[in-house]
Amino acid sequence: MLRMDGFTYHHASDPESAVALYRELKSPMYIAGGTDLLPNLKHRIIRPENLIGIARALPRGWSDVGQVLEIGAGTRLSQLATMSEVPPLAEAAGLVAGPQIRNMGTIGGNVLLDTRCLFYNQTEFWRKSLGWCLKAEGDWCHVIDGPKTCVAAQSSDTVPVLLAMDASIRLLGPEGSRELKLRDLYQFNGMDHLKIEPGELLTHILVPAPAPGFRGVYLKLRRRDSIDFPQLGLAAIGTFSSDVMTSLEMVVGAVNPQPKPIRKLDAFIGQPLDDAAIDGIAELVEKQTRPQSSVVGDTAWRRSMAGHFARQAMSQLRTG
Repeated sequence: MLRMDGFTYHHASDPESAVALYRELKSPMYIAGGTDLLPNLKHRIIRPENLIGIARALPRGWSDVGQVLEIGAGTRLSQLATMSEVPPLAEAAGLVAGPQIRNMGTIGGNVLLDTRCLFYNQTEFWRKSLGWCLKAEGDWCHVIDGPKTCVAAQSSDTVPVLLAMDASIRLLGPEGSRELKLRDLYQFNGMDHLKIEPGELLTHILVPAPAPGFRGVYLKLRRRDSIDFPQLGLAAIGTFSSDVMTSLEMVVGAVNPQPKPIRKLDAFIGQPLDDAAIDGIAELVEKQTRPQSSVVGDTAWRRSMAGHFARQAMSQLRTG
């Protein structure tokens, strides 16, 4: 049995009181569902002295606010999986882990999910026996065999869909509220992959309402369909006029510390989505996907599967 170090738990009744507590307390962390944070506590990856409970402080549910879907960060993933307004986002939420995790985990936690690595998400005893790792206590990345770069993977299922839909987030911090494009949130640094300030609290996710002709899909590769994190995730979001694509965004997840938007898709816009176009898009996705070995699965195989998933996703978009 893995036991946690001692900490003091504080209950926040609203976002403002949560931020105020963060400013007052020593070594604090926010906790909502705790599905990722608590295992990290048991593994002694993190050692906060104070936990600020925000499960009841964060808004839940979603509403249409001027062509934008405003989703409360406290919305459970199991609830989000029933969303009819954005089917690919509901699909992604429904593929996170298993039902028990989805009933506890929140969309806010999934957006801010810590990066993961085979050499990091282990017990303290295991990490010590290996000589620690760059992201935790050491000075060496065992994935790239070097001392400078951490390539732990951003492994959220909902993030590729949200990125492809050009979503934003609303943050509340000691200096007030601000909005940030999700594409500006992540950086290629497994140890520090989020561009947010200490104490800032994610309160809402803002998703542009689907345009006419909207189609979308999310596909996930994992060893066990019942619970595992993704070895690869791919979101494809497009708009169509009959069989002609008028827009297309694709994002690959779980391969690097930063989700990977696919570039050079403009060449396929305004063209019928025929077999040749699907093959061209799949080739583009495979070429741009560079998986790291920080998660389970051969990197060359995962790269090949990115192309396969792209072909499968585009075939699904074509049929509507």
